[in-house]
Amino acid sequence: MGLSFDQSLPEGRTNHATVILALYSFAPKNTKKILELGSGSGAVSIFLAYKYGCEVIGIEKSEALVKLAEKNAHMNGLDRQVRFLNCSVEDADRFLVPGTFDMVVSNPPHFLHGGRISPVASRNSWRRLEKKQAEGFIKTARKMLKNKGIFYFLLHPRDLIRWINILEIEGFGIHRLMPIYGNTKKQARLTLVSGRKNSSSELIIEPPLVLNEEEE
Repeated sequence: MGLSFDQSLPEGRTNHATVILALYSFAPKNTKKILELGSGSGAVSIFLAYKYGCEVIGIEKSEALVKLAEKNAHMNGLDRQVRFLNCSVEDADRFLVPGTFDMVVSNPPHFLHGGRISPVASRNSWRRLEKKQAEGFIKTARKMLKNKGIFYFLLHPRDLIRWINILEIEGFGIHRLMPIYGNTKKQARLTLVSGRKNSSSELIIEPPLVLNEEEE
């Protein structure tokens, strides 16, 4: 069976970041529950449920995107395996039992640094976080994961040090980092960071993922 997704909402369209997080978030053996923070259209959650046969829950603050995600899960016959909660990441513990997830994945809004602000408020919410909100993502991941549970965060390289600082403050060991390039003549566009709760940081830099090698 192939998966298909409704692409009708601009903010819910799959893109290279969606595909990378879905394909490169490897669930450990015997994984039973996965949590996605900021699940958007549900594509990553649905793919992980399909690939690993486990229960997946997505947290999404946009009601429109939650409805789209539920539609996508139903379209792919996975609505009994995947569910979506319409709430902020920080409020996840109002609906979920802490310490019960084997893995957390997230592609949070990428920018913590200053820069051009869009006149479209909704676009800013997809693209930018305040430091306190970034801390909310990491604190929720810690709260929801089991001891030694694994995380995957897809992050912008310009803010990587800020994210790593928050991760280490919250007791996450950082184990792997994969830089992602549009092509190798330009700077990395994204980084996929993974590690475990209550673990020491022993970092391995993975070989880079190059999206458009034909542009070399």
